[in-house]
Amino acid sequence: MLLQFTNYTVPLAIIVSFLILGIFYIFIYRKGPQDIIGITILILSVIWIVSLLLEQSFESPILKILFNKIQYTGSILLPVAIFLLTAQYTSYKKLITVNNIIIVSIFPVITLLLVITNESHNLIWENAKLIVFSSFSMIIKEYNTLYIIFTIYSYVLMLAGTIIVILDIAKSYKESKKKIIWKNILLIPYISIPLAIILIKTLGFNPFPPLEEVPIVIAIGTLVIIAVLNRTKIREIMPMAFNTIFESMRDGLILLDRKNNVIKMNPTSQNIFDTPLDKVSGKPVEDLLIGSNRSSKKEPALGSREIKIGVASNQHYYDTNHSEIKNNRGKYMGKVIVLRDITKIKKAEENIKYLSFHDKLTRLHNRAFFDFELKRLNTARQLPLSLIIGDINGLKLINDAFGHSYGDKLIAKIAGILKECFRNEDILARWGGDEFSVILPQTSFDEAMDMIERVYAKCKKNSTNLLSLSISLGAATKETTSENIKDVIKEAEDRMYRHKLVENKSTRSSMITSLKKTLEERDYETEAHTRRMKKFAITFGKALKLPDSKLDDLSLLASLHDIGKVAIPDNIVLKPGKLSEEEWETMKKHSEIGCRIAMSTTELAPIAEGILHHHERWDGEGYPYGISKDKIPLISRIISIVDTHDAITSERPYKKALSEEFSLKEIKGCSGLQFDPNLVDIFIDQVICESINVK
Repeated sequence: MLLQFTNYTVPLAIIVSFLILGIFYIFIYRKGPQDIIGITILILSVIWIVSLLLEQSFESPILKILFNKIQYTGSILLPVAIFLLTAQYTSYKKLITVNNIIIVSIFPVITLLLVITNESHNLIWENAKLIVFSSFSMIIKEYNTLYIIFTIYSYVLMLAGTIIVILDIAKSYKESKKKIIWKNILLIPYISIPLAIILIKTLGFNPFPPLEEVPIVIAIGTLVIIAVLNRTKIREIMPMAFNTIFESMRDGLILLDRKNNVIKMNPTSQNIFDTPLDKVSGKPVEDLLIGSNRSSKKEPALGSREIKIGVASNQHYYDTNHSEIKNNRGKYMGKVIVLRDITKIKKAEENIKYLSFHDKLTRLHNRAFFDFELKRLNTARQLPLSLIIGDINGLKLINDAFGHSYGDKLIAKIAGILKECFRNEDILARWGGDEFSVILPQTSFDEAMDMIERVYAKCKKNSTNLLSLSISLGAATKETTSENIKDVIKEAEDRMYRHKLVENKSTRSSMITSLKKTLEERDYETEAHTRRMKKFAITFGKALKLPDSKLDDLSLLASLHDIGKVAIPDNIVLKPGKLSEEEWETMKKHSEIGCRIAMSTTELAPIAEGILHHHERWDGEGYPYGISKDKIPLISRIISIVDTHDAITSERPYKKALSEEFSLKEIKGCSGLQFDPNLVDIFIDQVICESINVK
């Protein structure tokens, strides 16, 4: 839920705070019914102003409508309260009886209820639209006749109050009560000014359309009327208001005398400097900084700069500003210093600055910093200047097998090794997605090659069966100032790519072997199972008179058809019981993952489609695409039958081996449903028979 500040937020908040203080003050020192009515007027004004402020501040349309309706509590009931207050301060106070109060309140109360329930009848307004101002938005309505009638009723009620005051003045004049006349004259502007504002705005002149001046004028007028007519002094409220605001401010406040000595500090500033007021009262304000990292008195005076207080994780930044205090004659009396905590802003700036020259994943420098430093170091003093360009081997295969999060771990792991192998003065950067670059000032080509060998040795040492750490690196050295640094970079890149051509095949082969071993360890895929699968697949392929190239693909598919399971969580792959629906959906993704792994390597690309479709069914009820019959690749249909036969006739930790007869019966029963019926016949008549003859 977002809040937005407007140009009116702070002034309105200050006015509301002042009015709340006035309510408490009048309540404590109340002298009669007029004070209770005055408190009611102030509360209604505060409700009106606060709900207006909240309507402007919230972005949610629902909340805007809610706070817009709450405003009517003030705008509808205030005319009644003003009429009662004016009557109370005149000789017509006898009019204020319970019955009369009920009579004058019936129409406003009914109107308020109709406002609250307007959506169900539209008697008050029909159209409401959101009007956007410079920094906020408000709801503007087109009122119906009923609300216009109520507005006229409000005018009449306030006009009646004015007439009562005028009649009372005339009566007092006849009786020569000048003191009462003077007091009553104050009531005329109290009623007439809000009434005039309403009339002027009704006529279309509204210099501040987002602001409701009426509740502010009424509230301030009420305070003045009660203060004057009850013989209270408004200056009695001001010290209380000042102390309350001073003590409750979230910013640090320090009050100084004309010699810049501390007079007063609010609790926030005492917490900032970890110093109680009694220890610094009467002392120079700069003494507050003694013990911080900004204690020098030669620096600009506190109040005109940023300061930093604390160390390490407890360090805070403050923006300081000061305002001079002058008396009525313009004489300088002192000043107040405001300290605003800008720690979050400063840390955000530092983070942005850090990220502009660093890679978020590896925390190494980025390409921008590399280019900047290369310009700086490309001087005669740094010769020989060596450059190393590197590219991680097999990253795409890792991303396809385990996802990009695992690939990110590989990048971070390689980055960590590079950090360990190069010197502090070397500039190590992540150049791109899987590329790294290093600037080696005052380093010969042979020294650069020694560092490369150190990286290779470290990668080999930290490699595991599952994760082979491999990076191709190329180096080049600028020996003289006449050489172009761009040519040196190109030479390093060319050497890196030549090394990559040699390394890629062995790296991919190593990673595929690691994936196969991982699969065997976690999915009951033993070497014996792989041998049997290959044997039956080759025999099946020969029975179908497939060419040698297809027999090679079939043999490879027999070994790697379930390679995608390496990316499926252990708790699913190794679960002994039945998989849940959600777990089964995850398990079914292994064929797509296996296809991506195969597509990322030249050696496995020919069987990628076979891996993708080896769980499809003849009747189209398989996965992942639900294709059927001859649309399923032939090698996928072959492996589906062979894998089912071996699964039934082999012993697993969770089941005993079943007979060959049982397996053939199951496969025959699924002919035309799960399996290609022609292939089933060939498998039973030729493949199995040949196997029995061999035995």
